[in-house]
Amino acid sequence: MKLFKIYEQVEQEQKKEPKKVTLTPVDKKFLKIMSKKNVDVTDGAEIWEFLSDTLFLEDMDLKLRLAYLYMQDLIDEDEGESYDDLIAVNLDIDELNKKFDDKILALSAELGEPPFVIGDGDGWRHYGLDTYEVDGDTYAVGDEDDMDNAMEEYAQNMIDEGLDQFESWWIEQYLEPNDTDIEQFAEEEADHRIEDLTDEEILEETGEEGPDDFREYLEIKVSEKEDYESQKEDLEDELNDLDFDEDEERMEEIEDEIAEIESEINDLDEEISDLESKISDFDIDEAKDELRQTYIDNTLDEIRSDGVSYFTSNLGMDFNDAVDYYFWFDEESAKYDLANEQGYEPVCSYDGGYNEQEVDGIVYYLLRVD
Repeated sequence: MKLFKIYEQVEQEQKKEPKKVTLTPVDKKFLKIMSKKNVDVTDGAEIWEFLSDTLFLEDMDLKLRLAYLYMQDLIDEDEGESYDDLIAVNLDIDELNKKFDDKILALSAELGEPPFVIGDGDGWRHYGLDTYEVDGDTYAVGDEDDMDNAMEEYAQNMIDEGLDQFESWWIEQYLEPNDTDIEQFAEEEADHRIEDLTDEEILEETGEEGPDDFREYLEIKVSEKEDYESQKEDLEDELNDLDFDEDEERMEEIEDEIAEIESEINDLDEEISDLESKISDFDIDEAKDELRQTYIDNTLDEIRSDGVSYFTSNLGMDFNDAVDYYFWFDEESAKYDLANEQGYEPVCSYDGGYNEQEVDGIVYYLLRVD
């Protein structure tokens, strides 16, 4: 994988003599300095720091060449060997890079930094993604499966943090009313409202008639009966004053009128008796039960219409509590959609973006996280 120009240089030399690189006087000079300063041949970051900060080399190609050469550990000073004795040496960068994870190679290609200066993130994982440190910056790297898993973890974390952070229109599509608990709530609300009402208020709300209404009707009926009885007395007095032989026709009329009045009085007696029974036998429980059922039905209709907002807006309940108490939450469906409807940007916490690099046919996603 040609990440740097030094790769191309080595490749050209390998065409002449496979895996051989000819050491220049400059190569030998700097290699001897590093050896003399006991720079660790196994620590790429230390080698790179020495070349950059101690030797102040700015030529990227030269630094890369020297770093890869030095990591080869070409001489054994205990055996009296010296870099001056070397002419051409094996340098297979691809082979050297095999010791690096493909994720590091992908990040190396993206940043233009040698893989040996990329450190791991001290075990810290970003939504399950491996992290790496480069010049004080932290990057997360993963393939498609890793990214999909990261989005699932992100989705789970979001849900665990509380459903109230989501738009209500979105989260409510994953909620189903818990009918048992909602009906119990509606019944308790109805009981609470009714217990504070007087009998008169209950009758007013239901539109039902009560004892006061019946007494009013009773007074009217009694008055009507008294009027009829008075009319009857007047007719009877008139009848007694009439002469049978002279006023026979009038007497028949009066007797018919008296019969009609007596019929009206009998009807009134029945109505009066019925009203008296209603007054004496009146029971507010029937009206109360009717009003209670009305309250329950109205509350259930409102909850079905408003959903969770009935509890949060009307009662000031916490969104999460309302869901816990009165709804079934389809967490798996919500998590799946949350993880798959937004792309990978939600886990790109630094700037919302990511890049891609392919290594050995696998696409890796690279995102800065700190």
